[in-house]
This record gives sequence, C-alpha cells and structure tokens, in this order.
Amino acid sequence: MTRDEALRLLGLDEEATEADIKLAYRELAQILHPDKYNNNKRLSDRANEQLKMVNEAREVLLGKRGASGKGGASGKGKSSGSHASKTDRVSANKARLAGILAAITQLTAQLHAEMGRRRTGIYLTAGGVIGFILGEFFMMRMIAPFAATALIWGAIQIFSTQANIKTLRKYLKELEKERKRYEKELQDL
Repeated sequence: MTRDEALRLLGLDEEATEADIKLAYRELAQILHPDKYNNNKRLSDRANEQLKMVNEAREVLLGKRGASGKGGASGKGKSSGSHASKTDRVSANKARLAGILAAITQLTAQLHAEMGRRRTGIYLTAGGVIGFILGEFFMMRMIAPFAATALIWGAIQIFSTQANIKTLRKYLKELEKERKRYEKELQDL
C-alpha cells in the first residue's frame, strides 16, 4: 500500500499529523470492528478484512512518517498546496462518506433480516396460542405438544432478535450522524 492510498483510505490529506492519523484510525476501527457484527458471519468477515486494510494504512503512515517526512517538491507555491489540500480533503470526505454509506446499506439489510426473523417468531407464537385454543375447544389434546413447541420457539425468536434489532438501530443512528457530518463538511468545502 502506498502512502497516498493509506491517506485516502483513512480520509486524510498530506498535512495530516500523527494525532490525525491515530484519530482517523480509531474512528474507522470503531465503525469496522468485527465484534459489532458477531451475529452475522458474512458482515463480521467483511469488517475484519476492511479493518486489516485500515491497520495496514496506519502502519504505512506511522512507519514512513519519520523516514520520509512530507516528501513533496519545495518549488510549489502555497496556493497550489492549499488547493491540493482542499481537493484531498474533499476526496477523503467522499471516501469516508462512501464507506459510511456502504456500512449503512449492510446494516440496513441485516436489520431487515432480523425483523423478518422476529416476524416469524410472532407468527409462531400466535400459531401456538391458536393451537392451544383450538385443541381445548375441539378436545384435541394431541395438538398441545406442537402448539407448545411453536409457542416456545416463537417466543425465543422474538426475544433473541429484539436485542439484535436494538443494537443495529443504535449503530445505524450513529452512522447517520457521521453521514450528516461528512455531508456538511463536503458542503462547507
């Protein structure tokens, strides 16, 4: 990975300080941490791969920082450097925004899947209750074990998905705040 790729991945410009690099790394590591997606192996694996790239970018930037410095040509005027810096900031913010939008898309898909599983749990629970009522009404005691199984399985599914739904909504809310912040920064640039 080149220095330019590492800067772009972390959403930084050429003037980024060591503190900027560490802050950008922490922000991305919080968004991409695989433990956040432990209920979905595919998302967890994907986040893990992206986090490896972010780790590599951090190592490239912090490792090269002392050896090569800024590495730019000194003949450039100040206005050219500030224009490049603004362009780099716009590119970096667009890259961060794209990553946030991708994460929002993934989490939204996972949220919809969890809501579907919760809906199935509601149907199973309702079916279990109806099975008990019909079994009692028509004196069909053989329905009771099936009704109990549906009722218990449905209740378990409702409660287990509810925690996941709450967590996903929390992460989506955080990502929406980040998205709005970067969109505002892009408008200001």
